[in-house]
Amino acid sequence: MRNIFISILWLLFLLPTVLSAQTWQAQSGERQLAVLELFTAEGCGLCPAADRWVHLLPQQGITDEHVIVLGFHIDYLNDKKAWVDRFASEVFSDRQRQLAQINLYKTIYTPEFVVSGEVIHNYQKHVKKVIRAVNGFAPEAHIAMAVNEQNDELLINSQVAVKGKDNQQFSQVYIALIEDDIKNKVSGGDNAGKTFNHQNLVRTWLGPFSLDQDGKAEISTTVSMIDEWNRNKMSVVALVQNLDDGFVLQGLSIPLINKEN
Repeated sequence: MRNIFISILWLLFLLPTVLSAQTWQAQSGERQLAVLELFTAEGCGLCPAADRWVHLLPQQGITDEHVIVLGFHIDYLNDKKAWVDRFASEVFSDRQRQLAQINLYKTIYTPEFVVSGEVIHNYQKHVKKVIRAVNGFAPEAHIAMAVNEQNDELLINSQVAVKGKDNQQFSQVYIALIEDDIKNKVSGGDNAGKTFNHQNLVRTWLGPFSLDQDGKAEISTTVSMIDEWNRNKMSVVALVQNLDDGFVLQGLSIPLINKEN
């Protein structure tokens, strides 16, 4: 009897943990998703218009079935604009410099649009065309991903398989955690007095993760949730990129929405 009682106590102790755990999973399909990386900053006067333009893409027929959007806030304007963007990171600025180097550019700027690895100038004219062109390509990579939440941590497991010898030799995997509907009032810089409602804001950027000689990877990583993050408005994104020619072979996004909602 005493052993049964102890077992029941252990079950009761573990029950809240079990109930709090959720799992999301998905895999990439036959359509190649474009990946739009927008490099922006709260102190940049031209950035609010670019942010709004991206936010309105679904009204122009470009939805999450066509593109994954990653909003990177860069840190190199913090000193120049007299406004410290609290969402900015040196890691995100390094990502922009990496893409500039791959595209053989010496200059980085905001707002800057990069679609599936290619820097796009005159975003209003060309970005939608490039997204639709990417959607017409056959995927050169397959991604499967599962995300498990438990005890304020996200355990992310990804399996990747890449086609083609060149892709297998030069490709690597990145994982991002993004969040929508983040409001912040700016009291300095070019946008002083404005209130932003950020969408697709990158909270965490992980990688690169390498492939094996057969072009495959099994990745397991853990992200600790921060108190100010709203998990129900977040997504986990994985992308595979050939770092020789810069082309993003495939992307996958999983919204972390409560399953009972």
